Amino acid sequence: MYKILIEFGKPMKLLKLIKMCLNETFSRVRVCKHLSNLFPVKHGFKQGDALTSLLFNFAFEYVITRIEVNQEDFKIKWYKLDSSLCW
Repeated sequence: MYKILIEFGKPMKLLKLIKMCLNETFSRVRVCKHLSNLFPVKHGFKQGDALTSLLFNFAFEYVITRIEVNQEDFKIKWYKLDSSLCW
């Protein structure tokens, strides 16, 4: 992921901040009234992390720009989620 961000020309200061957010993360688990000790999160993102969608968009753009396909055989279907179904 860091290589992709470098390729997109993102500043090193931003990359260092992203690395810090991803590498220095700790979490706890609550089961009923019991709370676990802190443990390091070594992979992935915290639930609801704002960086998730941003980094996904960079990765997705990276992949899409490198796909070589026959335009006649390649179709992307976009689906609109009806927000009333989510409630």
